Amino acid sequence: MMKLKLKTRNLTCLPDVPDPATVTVIDARFNQLRSLPSSLTRFRNLQALRLSYNQLEDLPDELGALTKVKYLQISSNPLRGFPPVLKNLPQLKVLYLDQTGIEEIPSDFQPPALLRLSLSQNKLGSLPEGLFAEDSPLRFLNLHQNCLKSLPASITKLTALEHLDLSSNELESLPDEIGQIQRLQVLYLQGNRLRSLPPGFGELSVLRRLALHENQLTALPESVGRLVALEHLDVSHNHLTSLPESIGNWRAMQWLVLSDNQLTSLPASFRNLAALTHCFLKGNDLRDQPAVKEAIAFLHSFRALDYSGNRHFPKGRKLPFA
Repeated sequence: MMKLKLKTRNLTCLPDVPDPATVTVIDARFNQLRSLPSSLTRFRNLQALRLSYNQLEDLPDELGALTKVKYLQISSNPLRGFPPVLKNLPQLKVLYLDQTGIEEIPSDFQPPALLRLSLSQNKLGSLPEGLFAEDSPLRFLNLHQNCLKSLPASITKLTALEHLDLSSNELESLPDEIGQIQRLQVLYLQGNRLRSLPPGFGELSVLRRLALHENQLTALPESVGRLVALEHLDVSHNHLTSLPESIGNWRAMQWLVLSDNQLTSLPASFRNLAALTHCFLKGNDLRDQPAVKEAIAFLHSFRALDYSGNRHFPKGRKLPFA
C-alpha cells in the first residue's frame, strides 16, 4: 500500500499510476485540477482523497465506486453544487467542503458513518431535516460563516456531537431543545443576531467552551448556572446589563470575557468563581459600590485582568488589586 503525494505540482490532471490498487492515499492539494478521470475507479483500495485548492466544479459518479474512502477533502474548489456522489460513500468518516460556494444540501444526504463534517464559508441558507439522523455518529460540525437564519429541530438528534461551530451566521434564536445535545463540549455562536438564549440551554452540562460575543443579548437566563463544566466564556460585545446569581455555580470557569457590555454591577456569587484566572470587564458601566468592589477585590491574584473603560469608578481611586 502506498501514498500518492502530488501536492503543489501545478497539475491539470492526475498522472497514471502503474498499480493503482496499491494506493490508499492521494494528496493532490494546491494544483489546477478541473476534473477527475473515470479511471479513478481503479483505485479500489483508496481510503483518503485530498483535493482542496483546485479548480473542480463537480465530482464524477465514478467516485461512488470507491467504497473504502473514509476521508475526503475538497475545500476551496468552485463546485457548481453539492456533489450527488457523496451520498454513495458508505464508509465516509471525514468530509471537508469548506469554501466551495454550495447553497444547499440535499435532504437525502445521510452519511451513516460520518464523524466530522466541515461546511464553513459557504452560502447555506438552511439545513435539511434529513441531515441529522437519529443514530448519527457525527461528533464535529462546522457551519461557520454561512447564511443560516434558523436551525432545524432535528439538530438535537445529534446526541454524539461534541463540537458545533455556528459562528458568523444570521441566527436570531436557538431551538429550546438544543440542550438535548448532551455530549456537546464546544459551542461557537459568535457573530450572529441572538437576542436571548432558550431556558433549555442550561442542559448542556458538559459544555466547556462557549463563544457568544458579537450578538444582541440583553440577558443570560438563570439556567446558564447549570453549565457547571464551563471553563471558557466570551460574551463580549452584547447588551448585558446584569448577570444572574446562578453564575456562582461556574466553579470550573477559568477565562471569562464580559467586555463591552452595559454591566452596572456584578452578582455577589461572582466570588464563587474560584478557578477564574483571566477576567475581562473593560468597557462596561460598573459603579463604585461595595458589591462591585468586593467582587473585583477577589480578582487580586489573576494572571490577566482588564477593568478599564468603566467611567463610574472615581478617577484616582486605587482598587485593592491594583
